[in-house]
Amino acid sequence: MKNKKEDKHKDEKHKDEKSKAEYATIDFSDESKRLNRVMGQVEGIKKMLEDQRKLDDVLIQCKAVHSALKSVEYRLLRAHLAQALDEVARLDKRKTRAERLAELEDLYKHAN
Repeated sequence: MKNKKEDKHKDEKHKDEKSKAEYATIDFSDESKRLNRVMGQVEGIKKMLEDQRKLDDVLIQCKAVHSALKSVEYRLLRAHLAQALDEVARLDKRKTRAERLAELEDLYKHAN
């Protein structure tokens, strides 16, 4: 029983390390800046509601937040796809390539 738990823990740790290594070459500083801006916009919306500002103005700000988050989502998906395509290009086994492509298809479906 203990060996199964240890093996599972090792597998999870390996996946985490692989995931971190996968994105070590990607610079997410722009996305961090964009997300900080979005958080400021959300705080602004909250304040607008507290100050009982016109709902048209509040809705415009909500739309801006939504648009900014979609932009971050697109950029993250694009970075992931570029990284994954590089990985697929290095894979030799046809089955492994097919599995990786299926994972990318699932990711794309969830992003839309």
